[in-house]
Order: sequence, then C-alpha cells, then structure tokens
Amino acid sequence: MKPYEEKFIIDKIEEYNSQIQVNEIGKYKILKRNGLKGIIDGYLYEKDGEVNAEIPELIGEERIWMRISPKEIQGSYEFIKLAKGRIGIAGLGLGYIVQEISKKDEVKEIIVYEISQDVIDLYNSNFKNNKKIKIIHADAFKVKGEKFDLFFSDIYEYKLSLKVVEDYIKLNEIHQIQQYLFFGMEHFLLSCSYDEIVWVYLPEPWMDMSKRISNRLDDSGYIKYYKKLDEKLVSEVLEAFKLVLNEEEEIL
Repeated sequence: MKPYEEKFIIDKIEEYNSQIQVNEIGKYKILKRNGLKGIIDGYLYEKDGEVNAEIPELIGEERIWMRISPKEIQGSYEFIKLAKGRIGIAGLGLGYIVQEISKKDEVKEIIVYEISQDVIDLYNSNFKNNKKIKIIHADAFKVKGEKFDLFFSDIYEYKLSLKVVEDYIKLNEIHQIQQYLFFGMEHFLLSCSYDEIVWVYLPEPWMDMSKRISNRLDDSGYIKYYKKLDEKLVSEVLEAFKLVLNEEEEIL
C-alpha cells in the first residue's frame, strides 16, 4: 500500500526530522510544525486525521515553500521509484527528493538547479556532501543544456497551472531529456475527463505512473477520499499539452 501506508509516512517524516534542523539563512528559514491535525492534505485526497510527528517546513517570503508531509512523500513516490541514470531537478526545497533518489544504485548523477543561495545553504547545513549530487545556483531556465535520462520539475508549490506546460516546452528546448515529469502530474491526469484525454498523445510513463498511484490509492482504501482538481483548469492545461505532445508525436 505504499506510499499511503501510515507507518511508511511516519518513518520518512521522522527520518528527515532527525536530519533537518531549525535554522534561518537570509530570506529563508526552517521551522518545525508540531504534527498535523484536522483535514490532512495528502496526494490525490483530503481526509480528516492527524500526523503525530514534527513536520519540517521551508518558509520564505512569507509563505511555506515545502514541508516533509504526506503530500510531499506520496506525491514524489512514483518519480523516486522510476529514477535512474542521470537526473535533472528544478527546485531543491528541503532536499527530500534529492536525498531519496541518491540512495538508489541505479541513479548515477543528480543535477539540481536552485535559484536561491539561501535554500542551498540551508540544505548544506543539514546534509553531508554526496558525490552523486551537484547543486547549481542558477535559474533552471537560464543554464547550459545537459543530457538527462529523467528530469523532474518540483517548483509549483503543489499547485496546477499552465506554467507546467510552458516549463515543459522551455526545459525540453534547453536540455536533451529522455523522460520529463513534474510534481502533481498523476493528479492532473487522473482529473482529466476521458472524452478529452483520449485525443492526447501522452507519454507512456505518465500513464503508467498514474495507473500505479491510482491502484495504490485504491488498495489503501483512501480512494473514497479522492479529490479531483478543478475541472476547468485541468481542461485548459490538457488542451495546452495536447498542442505540444501531439505535435511531438507527429514529428516522431
């Protein structure tokens, strides 16, 4: 039932809570929330409940950028499972995803683009140097092109917008990317109507990941709490992807 198994979630939170310390550098700081209670915002669902563990949070510019929460752990699970070879990532956050994929033997190198030096310094204050990981202080859209087996964009603050399509286009123009993913991709696809999605040439890994996470949600019993994204917004984003992905398919 991973990643919806309660023990799995608590173990991950506690693992990173022990490594990530409260700190403040420049415009960003790490604080710890004393658990979660009430409506838990998980990946693909919302339900009443509680998480009895300290939750590290990255805060900057008067908002929360990331927290080691059920949504982060569940929403990145399929990407972490798929990761292999040379990986590119836009957005460092607290370092959860970077650290998780660095544990995998199949992952040879990870290049992370992070625009904030303060965020990089906070990460470095918590984690030791890892030969697999190279963090570049730069705007991910203004860098020299690289070749990646897999690229993951994690810069959307858990929100869907047309920016995911714009970034897909830009990053694939800059880099040679075999597979491209973004946080929330499965939730987006599972929220699409069949009548619209059937006309879009979606990458096979996107469909496979969406099916797997949906099955895991069902197996866990959380399917009854499943929450679709806004129908109008999903339709707009899918239409934008349709123009890009269908054109790519025609070229191939």
